[in-house]
Amino acid sequence: MRGTFTSLFTEPVVLERVSSTQDAVKDAKFPHFKPLVAASQTAGRGRKGNKWFSPPKAGLYLSFKLPKDYFAQNGELSCISLVCGLAVSETVDSYTLSRIKWPNDVYIGGKKVAGILVEATPSDIVVGIGVNLNTVSFPAELQKVATSIYLETQNRVDFNEFLNLLLENMSADLLLFRSEGFAPFVERINRKLLWKGKRVVVDRRECGKLLGVNPKGFAVIKTCYGELKEFPYGEISLRRG
Repeated sequence: MRGTFTSLFTEPVVLERVSSTQDAVKDAKFPHFKPLVAASQTAGRGRKGNKWFSPPKAGLYLSFKLPKDYFAQNGELSCISLVCGLAVSETVDSYTLSRIKWPNDVYIGGKKVAGILVEATPSDIVVGIGVNLNTVSFPAELQKVATSIYLETQNRVDFNEFLNLLLENMSADLLLFRSEGFAPFVERINRKLLWKGKRVVVDRRECGKLLGVNPKGFAVIKTCYGELKEFPYGEISLRRG
């Protein structure tokens, strides 16, 4: 994809069904650098405890963990989330154009096609990824906000092809992040940033123009009063103003 690199990951474990890939890889016996992939989840989740719609054989549900000291000084969760989001978005781009919604979602048009969940435990960084590949319908409460690659293109996505491409992109980007930090990603992410230059609202308490992502992975907003504010990764969400 972007030159020769040494793969970060070992052979994935692929299961038909789990409660949550994110919770399963947190088990102390589950190895680092080994992706766990499920055909369905019974209790998939995203940020803020939100449920992730995980119908059988319709999406890609994947988690992996890395040692907490793997990135040394570059281990900010905001940056890791965005690096992983970029890898997902560029994989989706092989099928149809996508954008990154800070800090952890991938959108096609105005609807979410993928989400990234990054969590820190005392010893590990755990990354969860959900991508709607061939979902043909969503529950009523999601129909206006969620989509799938199939719904956008009317072409079915080959599961193994997408998985292999995603792991290749993810491996390349995380290895680059480990060696060079977040600097090589800032421009790439800002080119794909959803609502860049548009009015946004931060958790209903702050509004302004989204200027982009800074070298710390924070969202930079120019408020209605002309003040520049930085918002770190955490329990903060953006929405279109």
